[in-house]
Amino acid sequence: GATYDAEDFAGELAWIPRSLEPPKADAPLEDFVPSLLLTSPSARFFVLYLHSNAEDLGRCRSFCTVLRTQFQVHVLAVEYPGYGVCPGDQASEGTVVENAFLALRFLTEVLRWPLDEILILGRSIGCGPALAIAARYQVCGLILICPFLSFRALCREFIGGLSELVQERFPNEELMKRVTSPLLLVHGKADTVVPWSHGRRLYDACSSRKRLVTPELMQHNTNLLTDPAFFVLPMLQFFTLPDYSFDDLTVPPWVFERHPLVKREPSGGQPTPGSSSCLLQTTDVFRGIEASSPCQAPSGDGSEAEAAEAA
Repeated sequence: GATYDAEDFAGELAWIPRSLEPPKADAPLEDFVPSLLLTSPSARFFVLYLHSNAEDLGRCRSFCTVLRTQFQVHVLAVEYPGYGVCPGDQASEGTVVENAFLALRFLTEVLRWPLDEILILGRSIGCGPALAIAARYQVCGLILICPFLSFRALCREFIGGLSELVQERFPNEELMKRVTSPLLLVHGKADTVVPWSHGRRLYDACSSRKRLVTPELMQHNTNLLTDPAFFVLPMLQFFTLPDYSFDDLTVPPWVFERHPLVKREPSGGQPTPGSSSCLLQTTDVFRGIEASSPCQAPSGDGSEAEAAEAA
């Protein structure tokens, strides 16, 4: 179920209208995409975070808060259909990518943030929409954490030739060939969900300025903050963070106005309308592959939210 509801995160939970215009009072709920908007004084860069299959905005909020504090950046994390309080049925490649592009347009058209000051950060399934954006636009940088070559290529790791029967989605290797932005790619060699060879091949397919980080002991859901060498130091070094701008960030107040159709559920109930459905849980193979981590709350040292709170 969802880990937050529409009354959580006051002043941070944004409702982005698909029209990108101030919403009408009778606008249907489906016309909005919930997102987490965290601002940092005098920050030059915006990080657009596209979360993993295991997360919703509630679960990734602590990590996003650490991103803001550690790198002194603004952060926008967008929700996927069917996750958290985002309206819609189970997410698909198309609807996830659509929400990601809407978030980018919100940054550039509503907040007037330049593309060359936006960093796109995707983790696991979030690497798909991150690459879709970077294949079309040149941004300040692209950061991929534990990416996969494509849906079918990932299936091939577990079911061999039967993967040819699986509908292809997220053609990340093909998209990577069109990326012109600087690339930071982090993929642990102990990843048993997405083999690190996927990250290596994506890195090899990229022709722009790039850096590959492959920690020996890092698993698919390892907390990126447990060792600075995994993520924090590469970010600081590769993108020369933090950096500052003295142009004011103006966020329209209507962005934070909760939609009237989204209500708090009684104690013990689940927030409506979303339910944190798993994007990759559409075939039997992924029900097995991701049952222990990406589609469920990571536990122990795999929980970024727990470690981020501790940090």
